[in-house]
Amino acid sequence: MNWWTLSFYLLVLLAVGALFSTKKDVYPDEGTLFHRQSWSIWIGLFAATLLKTVSAIVLRSPGSFRNQPIIVPIYLIAEISVFISILFFYRFITRQPLSSLGFSSDRFGIRLLYAMRWILGAFLLIYGIFHFLLLYQSFEVSQAWLLRLYRNRDLVTALMHFFEKVWGLPSLIVPILFMVVLRPFFEEVVFRGLLYGPIRRKTDPIMATLITSLVFMLADGSYTSPHLLSGVLSAYLYERTEMLLPGVILHGMINLGSVVYYFGGNNAMSVRVRTAESGWMTLLLAVLFLGSAIFYRILVKKGYGWKEPVSISSDA
Repeated sequence: MNWWTLSFYLLVLLAVGALFSTKKDVYPDEGTLFHRQSWSIWIGLFAATLLKTVSAIVLRSPGSFRNQPIIVPIYLIAEISVFISILFFYRFITRQPLSSLGFSSDRFGIRLLYAMRWILGAFLLIYGIFHFLLLYQSFEVSQAWLLRLYRNRDLVTALMHFFEKVWGLPSLIVPILFMVVLRPFFEEVVFRGLLYGPIRRKTDPIMATLITSLVFMLADGSYTSPHLLSGVLSAYLYERTEMLLPGVILHGMINLGSVVYYFGGNNAMSVRVRTAESGWMTLLLAVLFLGSAIFYRILVKKGYGWKEPVSISSDA
């Protein structure tokens, strides 16, 4: 995220805060998780600002320092430290348990199964389209397409290259853990847990989903639809399940795809290998999706649904 992108991102946060801080709660939906999230929108905006600003400052430090290998561990430590500080700040200011963010274990299994149908369905659609394009495009077009995908390397690939070059293959556990587990967790807590609820109470769920998804897209310094769509799906699952875990899983799986792509080596550029790989993945995802959908229907028919609002344990 460069300084211009960061500045635009901060201006959007300020505009969102100015727009919604003076509005009254018009969609309280009493009894839901969002009605019980009593903190101000500025807490979520502060967390979103702090998380990205600190990262940008570290990554945009003076060139003589930025080119040193130590900058990458400092970047990871900075993001982790800031997030821990945000959690402490949340507890100190709101005096509410973490379950208020969406960590309740009440009917956890059926809610997670509901979400996994959507997540598996989304990946099934993506891999199906990917396989179709590789299968029916000309070889030259597909090869050029894969080359463009390879050149558009993201933060996952950059961190993987750095750790392997400086500390060797065993050190890759650090960026994998950070990008597949920790960073998705950080972002869901901030952009869904802290930010979605205050906006949701002041407008309808669709508008709250679009606004938080747009902010999430800008936070990654991206202006592409995949980031926006993943944010929309995460917000929808948060709305329906009142859980943050589905969004964490979704973003973890997206980043895991980049990790697997990194280990593909020369095969990542092979049209034949990628076509066969995407075909098998489409088949596997179709089986998992149908299995989860059928299992969910069976459980609902047996009375394991969650029609009433999910409760929040006071001791969580």
